[in-house]
Amino acid sequence: MGSEKDKTHLFKWTNKPIVEEIEDFQDLFDVLLVDNSEIQKSMRACETILKRHESRIEEMEDAITSCEEKTIECIRELKIIKALFVCCLLMVFMYITYA
Repeated sequence: MGSEKDKTHLFKWTNKPIVEEIEDFQDLFDVLLVDNSEIQKSMRACETILKRHESRIEEMEDAITSCEEKTIECIRELKIIKALFVCCLLMVFMYITYA
């Protein structure tokens, strides 16, 4: 900053309290820059965690879909087994009745 001693400076004179305030603002601005960079790091970390959780959710959805398909197949097989059981039961009943 300019002062009365430095006659070659663009501002030949300055008000010292204003210079001190500007320096204080500069310190505050530096702190805000550091805080901002820390927030950006935290945001990047959160985004990474979010992507990891999204991939886990997709894996779980795939697993659920697979389980649903297997359940449907098991139900279908149980219906076939039930029909065979009923058929065998009728054959045994007919054998007992007509034998």
